[in-house]
Amino acid sequence: MKAEPVTIAVAANFKTTVEALAKDYQLTNTQFTYRISSASTGILYNQIKHGAPFDLFFSADDLRPQQLVNEQHAIKQKPYAVGQLVFWAPQFTDQNGEFVKGEALWNKWSEPFAYANPELAPYGAAAQQLVSEINASQKIILANNVSQVYQFIVTGNVKAGFVARSIKTDLDGSFWIVPKNRHPAVTQNIALLTNTSQAVDFYHYLSSSAAHSIIKENGYLLP
Repeated sequence: MKAEPVTIAVAANFKTTVEALAKDYQLTNTQFTYRISSASTGILYNQIKHGAPFDLFFSADDLRPQQLVNEQHAIKQKPYAVGQLVFWAPQFTDQNGEFVKGEALWNKWSEPFAYANPELAPYGAAAQQLVSEINASQKIILANNVSQVYQFIVTGNVKAGFVARSIKTDLDGSFWIVPKNRHPAVTQNIALLTNTSQAVDFYHYLSSSAAHSIIKENGYLLP
């Protein structure tokens, strides 16, 4: 009899990476099946608190997994990745027609830009730190999560925004990879919500060298 799929709740920024991890895990664990639900960290946390039947929760912060453990909605939790925040303006060029790399891009920016809602998304909270340092006279668009910020940019609805490096690992155009000391750390933790054997095994797999390689390849730092 085939085991029930492991149900995975994952923050929007990590969705494609968890899919890659699950496929790699399946190579040596052929009975492993899974089902993924993706949204912002805040939304998933509230769903879990209200009884959503997930086995694993890949949060984009370290706060909610610990809260779930404290509230007895989770068995244990640990860090699995550290996110990198990027201010990205793929079409922007300076007066010489050159793309701008580094903090100069952010310092010169005067047009509307987007970032994730800091109440829902840790990447938004990280961006909020930078936004609070300036008197932003330009229009600011709040998205539900960093994936939506990315969509706003690639569809041309906004020319720039703060995204996760993981969403766009092969950065093009103008961009600034924000140094870790310029914003609150985006330490991402996973919570084990049930003791289902396949969920427990996959939770442990995340500490393996194979998992670490995939996480780094997808634009994250290791905790």
